[in-house]
Amino acid sequence: MLIGAGTFHDPELPDIPAVRTNLEDLRQVLTHPVHGLFEADHCQTLADPADQAAVGVALTAAVREAEDLLLVYYCGHGVLDDTGALHFALTGTNAEHVGFSAIHVDLVKRMVGSARAKARVLLLDCCFSGQAVTVMSDRRRLALGQLDLTGTYTLTSTPANSLSHAPLGARNTAFTGALLNALRAPGPLTLDEIHRHVDRELIGRGFPRPQRRSVGSAGNLTVTRGPSKPPPPPASRPATSRSGKKPSSATAKTGRALLAMLPLALLQGSTYVPQAPESFLDAPRVVAGVWRDEGNRIDGPDSSYNEDVIKELLDFAGFKREITYRKVAREDAINTVTREEVHIAGTLGITPSREREVDFVGPLASSRLGVLVARRNKYIKKISDLSGKRVCAIVGSTTGNSLLQAEKRAQIFVAESLDDCLPKLWSGVVDAIVGDRLTLAGMQLTMQEETKLVASIRFGHLESTGFAIPKGDHDTCERLRIALQKYVSSQNWRERFSERLPVKEDILEALPTSEEIDEMSCRAGAAG
Repeated sequence: MLIGAGTFHDPELPDIPAVRTNLEDLRQVLTHPVHGLFEADHCQTLADPADQAAVGVALTAAVREAEDLLLVYYCGHGVLDDTGALHFALTGTNAEHVGFSAIHVDLVKRMVGSARAKARVLLLDCCFSGQAVTVMSDRRRLALGQLDLTGTYTLTSTPANSLSHAPLGARNTAFTGALLNALRAPGPLTLDEIHRHVDRELIGRGFPRPQRRSVGSAGNLTVTRGPSKPPPPPASRPATSRSGKKPSSATAKTGRALLAMLPLALLQGSTYVPQAPESFLDAPRVVAGVWRDEGNRIDGPDSSYNEDVIKELLDFAGFKREITYRKVAREDAINTVTREEVHIAGTLGITPSREREVDFVGPLASSRLGVLVARRNKYIKKISDLSGKRVCAIVGSTTGNSLLQAEKRAQIFVAESLDDCLPKLWSGVVDAIVGDRLTLAGMQLTMQEETKLVASIRFGHLESTGFAIPKGDHDTCERLRIALQKYVSSQNWRERFSERLPVKEDILEALPTSEEIDEMSCRAGAAG
């Protein structure tokens, strides 16, 4: 069941003519006799529902009957009430009384969450800015934060701050147009692959990036069997008259699709998919820039943590060919990427200055600053214990300043690298070493008899690390971003960082969320 609201009584909610053709085209693709996954009577549409009751009847029936797959799609205006609560607009919605005339997101979450279907998918094509909100400063995070639903795959476009993204006469809104292009591509495509396709098209057209939320292996689900021929362009503006035919009730229960309520921002329609350059992921060999990391693996001095995580990332990206590891200096790693001497380098801190030169895929992990001391040291247990103590930091980094903000009486000694700090620690020139806890924990891992990471000292901003690739290869970056999503939710990541970070709080802090990876990956390429 596809639900879309494209005509509205309230003048504050502009009509969206493309909604009706969105419903028609999605139904045609999903029920295609050869390439579609659903029987025609398993895919209902509800155009321009007048009130909450009309949606409630349709949604209740679909939730009750779905056993294998419940797919819910909504296109229309997403509106926020004066408390910031997200609602889905209907034809009769009054912008001044959203709570009484639109569908509250919690109602949809409660109903979909109660479905017995093995898989649940939400596709949302709407904007979140139809109602002014003064009590919150970030509408996008406010709206997206209300869409969490355990066991459900949600795909939604980034909300916009205006309503002028569906020009009169466009057959489809931009997001649904890109979604249709993905569904018609040679396939079938998984939901994660559909997201990548949609993301690439919208970014290529200069539109905001779509968002996804996935639980478990839902991203591997397919919703079509392959491509279907797109319909010819209309000779005139799509009709706005509503059919009076009552939707037939489904008799078969397995695999019913409810295309009901999901916001995907209303953007200008598009059918153009930019051609990506040849990806190094399709080459016979990948050259990876690595260095002797201070946090080597436990099984040998020459085994680099950076080699491990690059190999695992490429494994999840489906790269099974040769990887050549090129030793580079950490401080020259970005230059080796920009000169295209290596295809990928990692791991590096993700900073604005670096993002101006390369694309990042990340975060792989995040950490705050910490303190490493000699194992015999029993006096430094908290940040105030560094008062008057000599602490080694890397020259040119911000760690020394961050420490002085936390404990202004610490004495900072600088060195070229953390490795150069170690002799100073052994000789007593300094009492401690300051750096990010992820790196310091790795140093402790290889020198367990001589050093210890102070468990209770954790300060400064959360810093994220990721993989650097040449700027502008957006297709490769998106493929690696999806691979990273899989990596961080796998046992591989847990084993790697459980070994590296013995403190439970560090592991919890290190693990990135799906939203953080979506937000921080591929930003340089998008900014162009």
